[in-house]
Amino acid sequence: MSDTENEGSGRSIRARVMRAETALWILALLAILYTAYLAQNLVAPVTAAVVGSFILMPLMRAAPFRFLPDALSAAIMVVAILSALAGAIYMLAEPAAQWTARIPAAIEEFEQRSSEISEPVEAVRRASEQVEELARTRDGQERQTVVVKEPPLMEQMLEVAGQKGASFLIFIVLLYFLLATGELLRDRIIRSAKRLTDKEKARRILRSIEREISTYLFSISLINAGLGLCIGVSLWGAVAALLNFVPYAGAAAGMALTTLVAFIAFDDLGRIIAVPTIYFLWNLFESQFVTPSVLGRRHTLNAAVVFLSIVFWGWMWGVIGAVLAVPILVIMNTCFAQIEGLRKFSIFIDGSPRPGPHPDGSQLPD
Repeated sequence: MSDTENEGSGRSIRARVMRAETALWILALLAILYTAYLAQNLVAPVTAAVVGSFILMPLMRAAPFRFLPDALSAAIMVVAILSALAGAIYMLAEPAAQWTARIPAAIEEFEQRSSEISEPVEAVRRASEQVEELARTRDGQERQTVVVKEPPLMEQMLEVAGQKGASFLIFIVLLYFLLATGELLRDRIIRSAKRLTDKEKARRILRSIEREISTYLFSISLINAGLGLCIGVSLWGAVAALLNFVPYAGAAAGMALTTLVAFIAFDDLGRIIAVPTIYFLWNLFESQFVTPSVLGRRHTLNAAVVFLSIVFWGWMWGVIGAVLAVPILVIMNTCFAQIEGLRKFSIFIDGSPRPGPHPDGSQLPD
């Protein structure tokens, strides 16, 4: 066999091996995603705790926490989070209960106002039921129907509450341990790298993730708090601030919610239209002027990739997935920008007109 034939055979074998490796990587990724979907009550809070630790670790090194033991600093932060959450629930519980009590009357009023539209729909529904009844009694014999008995509503609610409560407990406990042992974990990750260059790269990636994600989320939190204050120091201002943590979908949900609230609160059509319009204008001002000015080019992400990330993680984990979608994307972009073989993927995530040097010094390829 000639050298040319041997070389061609070697290339063919390498190509088959590469295709097999690629297929295995794809199958492994699909298996991981499927497991994350099935075990969302476990994987989602774990992911949230990891993201939360990246956000809070810079505070662990700031005064006065750097003079305290890590375990005590972590406990103070976790207690502060729980206290803030409990205070928010206490302050918003009464307004939320008042609006909830108005829902039945609002539904009845809505049905009365929309009777012109609902009557034809109801007529079609009755006709459909009559057709089904005729089909069941065809040939003088009634068809047997199988009815699946579902658990009572209260039982379903208790089950969901138990699952979400367990997930929240996993999040809080894991967040505490990640903060208390953060420096130790970082040191072990860096030591696990074999070469000195890999150790330096691991250290740089971890520092970059902390800096990028903490700066991004602290900035977004301040912007959302400002948006909530502009909309109103009330239940709906807090709701608007929370919804705005989910780009695009949060603004759409907020407009739908304010429209419903305006429909409940006002009889005048002009006022009903004005409420969601004002909400939309504030969101437009925030998204087009305030956020770009505060975040700048450093945290610019591709809008299409952000939207797909929200859709994907929202489908995977629900509301918590939609909230974590952008932080996960920021972490991925930071890692891709630091790893030579994956740096080209940063081009698709980066939203600046022409991706240039990363703030950490890494250069994206042209």
